[in-house]
Amino acid sequence: MKLQSLSTFLGLTTLTLTMSINPGFSQDNTSENQPNQVTFLCQEIFDPASGEKVPATIAWVPERQGHVRFIGWKSEYFAKGGWAPQKRCQEVSKKFQNFYEAGRLNRLTTGKNNGYSVVCAVAIDEQSCNGNNQLFTLKNNSDPGLVLEQLVNIAQGKSSEPLWQSSGNSKYLNVRKYLQNAPLVNIKK
Repeated sequence: MKLQSLSTFLGLTTLTLTMSINPGFSQDNTSENQPNQVTFLCQEIFDPASGEKVPATIAWVPERQGHVRFIGWKSEYFAKGGWAPQKRCQEVSKKFQNFYEAGRLNRLTTGKNNGYSVVCAVAIDEQSCNGNNQLFTLKNNSDPGLVLEQLVNIAQGKSSEPLWQSSGNSKYLNVRKYLQNAPLVNIKK
């Protein structure tokens, strides 16, 4: 979505998230066993740029009977601190689950926490990022607004690529609308 009307696009509802993470990234039947819940999981997907598979935060959307890609975790930027892509994928997917179950995953926004740019989950537009709602940290040179805009472009069909997380203004992404509009992906078991 374009910067000017981002908050107009984002009137949100909640999601239901459950996690299914396997060390080998193979998907179990969690999403199919819970037909009425949106299910977030860490799943391996193909990255055409590198020609390799990478861990990704994926959502099962029961109303659409398909999966939506959220974030491809391929950056090694945080690996020195113990946060390799696979671990980030697993932990962030768990956070999506927890925030959903608590009714706090209505919108995604960006902000600062402890001096770092972050993406966080908020229930209403007026909320800002803090340690209690942070989903993940961005690389120091990342533009938080651009990261959020990439997600909006996916939701609007302007891009079929997931947000590849290689890493001012308060903007909010409506998670429910994202799940309804983002392209479905075929996940192979």
